[in-house]
Amino acid sequence: MHNLRTGTAPELGLPEDRFEAAEPLWWFHCPKCGTSFINALINLPGVCPGLALHSVDSTTLGPCFGVNFTTNVCPSWCPGMECVFPPHQALGNYTAKKGRLVGLFRDPDQRLLSLYHSWGNGPGCFDWAATLKNMTKPPFVEYADLMKGGMTYQLTQVDQRSTTGTILDVHRPMSFDDAKEASRRVKEGFAFVGLTEEWDMSICLFHKMFGGHCRAEEFMDIRPTSSAKDASVDYDTSELMGFHDDIDEVVYSAALEVFKTNIALYNVSQDSCRSCFSVRS
Repeated sequence: MHNLRTGTAPELGLPEDRFEAAEPLWWFHCPKCGTSFINALINLPGVCPGLALHSVDSTTLGPCFGVNFTTNVCPSWCPGMECVFPPHQALGNYTAKKGRLVGLFRDPDQRLLSLYHSWGNGPGCFDWAATLKNMTKPPFVEYADLMKGGMTYQLTQVDQRSTTGTILDVHRPMSFDDAKEASRRVKEGFAFVGLTEEWDMSICLFHKMFGGHCRAEEFMDIRPTSSAKDASVDYDTSELMGFHDDIDEVVYSAALEVFKTNIALYNVSQDSCRSCFSVRS
């Protein structure tokens, strides 16, 4: 029988029991996979009880809303999740977090394109932001070759330093053995796996698994890469010029497998999610 925390047990049990088994949740936040997921987390019953805030964004907490939330709001109001700071940390002690991990994964080539196009567009909340803006932006393929395997890196490394996803934070090259271990952790260690490309279905699945009601804030893009690009539209892959992140593809394939399994297991569909989707703006 599969572990109840993974959401793949034959007898699903109650959403509140699944949440209790997984708390405090540890948000695995890979760069450009969806900062907006924070609003699904804070609105989940039991995560931030008593918190009047329903949306973490630049309007409610200022341009550095992520830093403000994790350092000032989360420690006081959110016992149901770990307040991970700096963001985008590597897992560190995986054994201690196994079964409590939640997060979204993204097509690796689209993720790298999004990272590349976000160069210098951040709100400048960290010391490295000014340095990055003063650097010459390299050609995409050069950048991608240095940054490939980022999801694998975050999933396997013991060093919990922030992995900002910038050229200032180049990690050691990842191997297929690293990717294999990372994919195992996705399949065995995550209480919830969503996909950035399937945002709406991921939000519905999250609530099907852990309870609570969908809110409009959970469908908003609170940190777009560019105001000129719709988050629902993929980047033009001709920019890749044949490049492919084959390391992170192993991880993404594992995430896709888990996601599809749970979509079927929890009967998540356009029809069954109708009430959830009705709150979208």
